[in-house]
Amino acid sequence: MNKKVDITPRLMTFTIDSLVIIVFSFILIGILEQIRLFPYTSVGQQIQELLPQKDFLYWWCLQLAIALSYHYVAWSVWNASPAQRIARLKLVDAQGENLSFFRFLARLLLKAAIINIPLFLFIYDRDFFILSSLIYLGTLIIASKMIYENPKGQMFHDLLTNSHFVYLPEKKKR
Repeated sequence: MNKKVDITPRLMTFTIDSLVIIVFSFILIGILEQIRLFPYTSVGQQIQELLPQKDFLYWWCLQLAIALSYHYVAWSVWNASPAQRIARLKLVDAQGENLSFFRFLARLLLKAAIINIPLFLFIYDRDFFILSSLIYLGTLIIASKMIYENPKGQMFHDLLTNSHFVYLPEKKKR
């Protein structure tokens, strides 16, 4: 359980979780778009008045809310996302205990800022593609260096919240 979690399982779980969040986002945005297509119903008219027509910031905030909700629900049930459960990882504090709600929320918001700022730049203006790509590449290089050099395999948001991932113990076979 004390073995350091390196970048490979963390990158794999990040990718799987991101794909799940994208699927959830497409489903919810598709439902909201269908409501927008049927304004003749009273509920549809009320929701359509609330939704901006071309405001990408609204959709961005909606996707971010889905991602934060996904991670919060998974953390509150298992202390890990479904992909992290498959990889047998668990998020703990420095003493190996479960994180408090506020420490988890701070970690999640820091991680969201690190991930979403370059993506927000790209969506805001497609001319920022190269800059966004370089920021992501730099983040990946810095994160991998931090994970390999830190004794607990912590990245920036883990260091600030004093949290890290551990492997769950193997189940004993009978």
